[in-house]
Amino acid sequence: MELYLIRHIKPDYPEGQTYGQTDVPLPADYALTHAGIIQQLPDYDVLYSSPLTRCKLLATAIHPDHLTDARLMELNFGNWEGRKWDEIDRKELDPWMENCNYITTAPPEGESLMTLVNRFADFINELKQTPYKRALLITHAGVIRAAMYLFNDVPLNQVMMQKVEYGGTYSFTV
Repeated sequence: MELYLIRHIKPDYPEGQTYGQTDVPLPADYALTHAGIIQQLPDYDVLYSSPLTRCKLLATAIHPDHLTDARLMELNFGNWEGRKWDEIDRKELDPWMENCNYITTAPPEGESLMTLVNRFADFINELKQTPYKRALLITHAGVIRAAMYLFNDVPLNQVMMQKVEYGGTYSFTV
């Protein structure tokens, strides 16, 4: 099966502020940017989207009858959602960042990278049971990085350093 993971466009949200599963707005001209992305998409058998608005708006522009799945959502930053990174208590943030502890350790009330990887892998395992040959997934950087780990053998301790462009399309074979 061919997978095409498309990251949502850059939201209209302050730089340096966390927004993993927070539903943040898009810029007023989002439809123009979406049109450019849509022109470059391959044919597909099924279209899935994260339920967050920044993904659903693109999915709806591609096809109004798309499917949504919460397993395509971004990493949940829990109590850190909506906060500036430099305002998070260093006693919480430093141990999480140190030695890639974010792989197995979650922010308070959030989830670890491994939890995100496992929920995405669960989604993929179900998708592989379908007759689809080519799937489009409108999603987030964290999920795309999980795909890089699962399908391209990028080590977990390096996957967060992988650049994932807003509006970018990333293809994988499963």
